[in-house]
Formats: sequence, C-alpha cells, structure tokens
Amino acid sequence: MLSINSYQIAVFDCDGVILDSNQIKSEAFAHALPDDPPELVRNFVQYHKKNGGVSRYLKFEHYFKNIRKQAEYSEAMKAALNRYALYSKNGLMQCREIPGIRSLLKFLNAQQIPCFVVSGGDQTEVRSVLQERNLAKYFQKILGSPLSKTENLSILKSKNCLKKPSVYFGDSLSDMVAAGEFGLNFIFVAGASEWEEGRLTCREANLYTIEDFKELAD
Repeated sequence: MLSINSYQIAVFDCDGVILDSNQIKSEAFAHALPDDPPELVRNFVQYHKKNGGVSRYLKFEHYFKNIRKQAEYSEAMKAALNRYALYSKNGLMQCREIPGIRSLLKFLNAQQIPCFVVSGGDQTEVRSVLQERNLAKYFQKILGSPLSKTENLSILKSKNCLKKPSVYFGDSLSDMVAAGEFGLNFIFVAGASEWEEGRLTCREANLYTIEDFKELAD
C-alpha cells in the first residue's frame, strides 16, 4: 500500500492530474486551426496526444514547420496560439477536477509536505486558472511553459526544493521521463490520461498506477 505521507515533496502535472482537461486541450488544438485541411488537423491532434506534456509553442511550431511545411509561419502561429488560448482557458475553468485531488492536497498541506505544479501548459494560464478555481493556495510554486518540465524541475532543484524522497504525479511519458531524470518516484494517474501505452509501460517498469486520487485521499 502506498504511504503518501512518506514523501518530503509532491510534484503535480496539471492537465489530467489536477484537472480533467486533456480532452479540452485536444479540442483546443483543433479549434485553433479552423481553416486548415481536416486531415492535417487530425494528424496534429494525434501528434499532440502522443506528446503529452510538451508545450503548445513547440507543438504549433511542429505543425506549421513539419505538418503544413510552411516556410514562413510566424503570423499564422501567433493567430493559432491566440485561438488556442481562448478555447483552452474557457475549458479549464469549466472542467471537473480529477476526483480526490483537493482532498489529497489538503492532506499534504496539513502534513506540511510542500506541493508544486510542473506543467506543460502555459505558466500564466495555469496560474490564473488554479487561482480562480481556489487551488493555487495549495502549491508553493506553479511552473509551466514556455520552459520545459525538465527546465522547471532544474529550477526547483537549484532552490533545494526536490528533497528525497519526492513524488511526481503525472499522466504522460514526458512526466515519467522527467521524474526519472531527477530521481522522483513517478505515479501514473491513468483515469484521464491520453497516453495509450501508459498502463503497460508503467507496469513493465514497476511503477505505481492510480485511476485518480480517491484511493489516496480516502
């Protein structure tokens, strides 16, 4: 049985871990490209799902450079990012929380276990959404893109914020890789994940998998 209060630090991804927002993000990528060929947009959404946790900036750059194969795309990318941000923010404010997350955060705070967010989402947006949803108060720092998860974890490490043993709650391959790089115990939050190979990958790596946080908060 997992003993969550044995950890000194808890790190959380946001989409699919704190908020049930993965589907919203997938829809936002499609809505950001309303006039583009549907087959290219479908390819892009599939690329997004296979690269969970990577920032929107890198994903849109990949789309225009490698899928649409445009030589000059700065203005088109800027417009797409604006459309994406509008759809994403509205969805993030309306989607449900991952079951049990708020109870777990209250427990961790009561145990004086510092909590951090390291998200692939836009940092300003993630901070705003968690503040408006009254969740920001549970976290000492909320970090996101345009810096990568590895870069943000490096920042936490440099400030001595990753004392071991630490746990990283994530729902994507990039989360698992980042956790391993910094020696954090990875727990796969599977219930809302779009990582199709996640359960098998984590089982083969002998990593802990939960559907949501109710089993930890109860």
